[in-house]
Amino acid sequence: MPIDPLLDAAAIDAASANERHDMAERTPVEEALRESEARFRAIFEQANVGIALVAQNGRPLSFNPGFCAFVGYSEKELLQMTIAEVTHPEDLAREQELTRKLIAAEIRDYTIEKRYLRKDGSVVWGSMTATLVRSASGEAMYTLAIIQAIEERKQAEEQLRESEERFREFAENSADVIWIVDAHRQRLEYLSPAFERMWGESREPLLCDLTHWDELVHPDDVEKASTLLPRLLAGEPAVVVQYRIVRPDDGAVRWIRDAGFPIRDKDGAIRRVGGVAQDVTEDKERTAALHLSEERFRVLVEGANDYAMFLLDPAHMVTFWSQGAERVFGWTEEEAVGQNGEFVFTPEDRRKGEVQKEIDTALREGRAPERRWHLRKDGSRFWADGVLMRLDDDSGEGVRGFAKVARDASDHRRIEEQLMHARDELEQRVIERTADLMATNNELERTMAQREQLERELLEISEREKRRIGEDLHDMVCQELTATALFLKTAATKLADESPAAAETLNESAQIVNRNVGLARDLARGLQPAELSASGLKDALRALAAHACENSEITCHFKAARGVRVTDDSVALHLYRIAQEAVNNAVKHSGAKNILVTLDRNREHICISVQDDGKGFSLRRRSKGLGLHIMRYRANALGGELKIEKRRRGGMDITCVIPAKR
Repeated sequence: MPIDPLLDAAAIDAASANERHDMAERTPVEEALRESEARFRAIFEQANVGIALVAQNGRPLSFNPGFCAFVGYSEKELLQMTIAEVTHPEDLAREQELTRKLIAAEIRDYTIEKRYLRKDGSVVWGSMTATLVRSASGEAMYTLAIIQAIEERKQAEEQLRESEERFREFAENSADVIWIVDAHRQRLEYLSPAFERMWGESREPLLCDLTHWDELVHPDDVEKASTLLPRLLAGEPAVVVQYRIVRPDDGAVRWIRDAGFPIRDKDGAIRRVGGVAQDVTEDKERTAALHLSEERFRVLVEGANDYAMFLLDPAHMVTFWSQGAERVFGWTEEEAVGQNGEFVFTPEDRRKGEVQKEIDTALREGRAPERRWHLRKDGSRFWADGVLMRLDDDSGEGVRGFAKVARDASDHRRIEEQLMHARDELEQRVIERTADLMATNNELERTMAQREQLERELLEISEREKRRIGEDLHDMVCQELTATALFLKTAATKLADESPAAAETLNESAQIVNRNVGLARDLARGLQPAELSASGLKDALRALAAHACENSEITCHFKAARGVRVTDDSVALHLYRIAQEAVNNAVKHSGAKNILVTLDRNREHICISVQDDGKGFSLRRRSKGLGLHIMRYRANALGGELKIEKRRRGGMDITCVIPAKR
């Protein structure tokens, strides 16, 4: 018969006591059953795993010592509890659903990893396998649960998960590309997102086909890059390869430093291969620039034999001595390196502290120019022209030393002294010559002043003569001609009856004389306009414009700005003569149809302008007449300027601008 799980320990002991009485009466089947029950009890009591027997209604029937030790309760305490009380709430529903399916015969058994609540309040992980035990008739009797502690495995899994999470967090945020390849299948297991930023290519094609890697490598570097994986699979502990890639998105060429390493299992077999790829393009460029700079420095230093170049540390000790320094100073590199830099200074400069002054200037300003005497190895001196420069460290906050460049400028100093002497002599000669020129200039200024005075007097005499001639023409000639015309008309009247033909001739003669009277008056008015003074300048210019319109088809206008006043009679006369000359030239020679005379002023200047629409004249051809010369002289005499320009639409614009206050 099967073991009755409802039998308690007393019943089992009683059965054992009666076992001896019934030994003789037992059948072989009963004896085998008794032995099976004994073996089950021994296994139940001594098993290292937890064993629990649970009735169909969920009531616990029995717990072995292994389970009691697992949850920390005694069997007596557990028999008064339910399975739900030692099960973590988050795992209870899942276990109950599986138990329901087990009882309903939907499944034969099940295994679940669940958390158990210990008596001390801690939580432990266990793997439970539940099996429904049925009677010989197939009736469900109880559930047998075997629980194995998996806390260590769970902790290992959690540690592994945390380790993988830390690795993934590191790899996903790393600026370098991290990759892992399965050694057997030779396929990528992992490729960090930095690949897409560095290569400019999606990760998906490469995760599907590792050979796609070669398509992204520069054609000249494919052979070198393809040796990385075979060398690692062959067992090399670490392989570093530098190659170029061509980014598909922009075609840029980048340098990659790929460092790979094998990943072995416990047996030492290579299961995976990993590596880190870095973009070293900027490092390559900086290295190339550094090499180029060093090469240029070497060529410069070694080729400049006329210049002494040497380096000093912060303590002013020589650390480098060029071939040029050997030639200039005489000390060899072995003799100079390690000495204090002051050994090239003269004793008097050392006593005066010139060495420290030079260092302080370089520290403060970055460079300290120097022009002084220096010593050679043989004790001779030479005049040096050079500079001491401060060398900052990479941080820019500290000083890593000094660099000094100097050359032998003795010949240059001698030439400078000769030039200085020659300059002093030249300056003395210049002073003497300047005195002569000043005397000549003063004489010339007196002569020019006399000439200007003479020219002004000539103009004044000319104006007086014009006025006298104009007055004579007006007062004498015009009156005589008027009297003659009157006499001719009177005579014509007397002879009208006796000789009509003679009378007609006399009348015509009288008309001719009257016309000559008009011409003489115009000539007199041109020589001296009536009432020409500072206050009458506008009227004189207006009369000039009106006279230009008489006996011609020319239209001449005069415009004066409001408030224009000329208070000096001499200035008014010069301005009028300039306008008169310009108007007469336009009337006689330009063929103009319209002439405009304007008088304007601002706070600083007075301006008179004559514009016409005629054919103009060439400004390059020197005029043989004196009109333009006289106009320019009059403008200069007033301290102003005469401007003669061609108008865009034809004709000329003659403008005189003089200061408002003279």
